[in-house]
Amino acid sequence: MNLANFRELGGYQSSNGKKVKNKRLLRSGEVYQLNEASVEALNDHELTKIIDLRGEKEISSRPDDKINDVSYHWIDIMKEVHDNGSMEDLMDMADIKAVDRHMMGIYENLILNEGAQEGYQKYFKELLSTETGGVLFHCFAGKDRTGIAAVLTLELLDVPKMTIYEDYLATNRQRKKPNELFLAEAASRGFSDVQLAGAKVALEVKKEYLDYSYDLINQHFGGVQNYTKEVLKVNSQDVQLLQHLYLEK
Repeated sequence: MNLANFRELGGYQSSNGKKVKNKRLLRSGEVYQLNEASVEALNDHELTKIIDLRGEKEISSRPDDKINDVSYHWIDIMKEVHDNGSMEDLMDMADIKAVDRHMMGIYENLILNEGAQEGYQKYFKELLSTETGGVLFHCFAGKDRTGIAAVLTLELLDVPKMTIYEDYLATNRQRKKPNELFLAEAASRGFSDVQLAGAKVALEVKKEYLDYSYDLINQHFGGVQNYTKEVLKVNSQDVQLLQHLYLEK
């Protein structure tokens, strides 16, 4: 299977004892040139909708595969962020700390940038309009744009923070092999040890990135509930519908 960082949110238990439905909420990296095993896995999860959170350049160079009977929806989360940095740009930074700072900046934009906020509004509208079948949301690596989408979704499904952090950090385990292959290829192309160390940071997630995201939400909006209601326009009726659609009865 070559669909990187793929997993479902099904089975996570909410604070009120209900569980997230299986085969409903799926997350991954890019859906590009999938092998047969990956397509079978998506079919097994009853996929009906793909939400692509990548930018225009990413889509033009590596477009999502077309899968029979699956609708495709593009939401460019970082469309108004002009300095989100390619991997090679990140590898040219001076040191690991510079890459780390850049990654923190990405999370700041994901929470505070108006274009990103508009994108996550659209994302929730797609979830709320999907009554049956699996919804796969993804970006390139399935870790940052996708990670925040998963965090906000699980928050509204009343899943405890400990579980939310566990799912977020599972990316480092899920992407271990793809990251090793990427770094090996970069090394063969002559990138230095310093550049490879920076790339490794950019390919992974850290608890501190999610801590920072929560801190920004709390400082600027008074908590996730206010943020989703006032900024993402997900009202109490929407939350009830989301829980009806994606939590077991």
